[in-house]
Amino acid sequence: MTTTEVERDKYTRMWTKVPGYRSTSPGEQLVPHFLKHAAWERGDTLIDLGCGPGRASVKLAEAGLDITQLDIAAESRDWEVKRVGLPFIEASLWELPEGLGTFDWVYCCDVLEHIPPDHVDAALDCMARVTGYGAFMQIALFPEGFGRHIGETLHLTVQPAEWWMERINKRWETSKSDVIAERLIVLTGNAK
Repeated sequence: MTTTEVERDKYTRMWTKVPGYRSTSPGEQLVPHFLKHAAWERGDTLIDLGCGPGRASVKLAEAGLDITQLDIAAESRDWEVKRVGLPFIEASLWELPEGLGTFDWVYCCDVLEHIPPDHVDAALDCMARVTGYGAFMQIALFPEGFGRHIGETLHLTVQPAEWWMERINKRWETSKSDVIAERLIVLTGNAK
């Protein structure tokens, strides 16, 4: 199996067999932060990379953004979110479809730490390729324990904020960054 297939299988099991996994959505919690600090405008396009249950996408759409959702496992999205009918793409961040195009904004919250270490640079390159105005990211800087429910590790790339910022700054101009509760929050401008 390819890395993408292995990771898709892992997250399909998480979303379908561990009910508590979808109880919190870090991306949903960060929507107000993005809306306050990013220079977005009604009608801007945004791709929610690693959308998970999709609740952040719905809130961003309600604010007036044109949303596309993407996740490695289609089973991640809540039933109620699927009913809203936002466009959805099943893909990994390190293998974004070539014809995907560019979005005004990339939104990626609590996803990058899940990327296998040897795919982090490819994922960031793909993200930069589809970034128009800027990217909003939150990256957990700590190990997790939720994967134990299926005998897996979910946070595969646990690194300090400086490690992440070195890679991010190679691809984007950083507008704002901060570490809050062991999570790096970054707002960028255009990709370099």
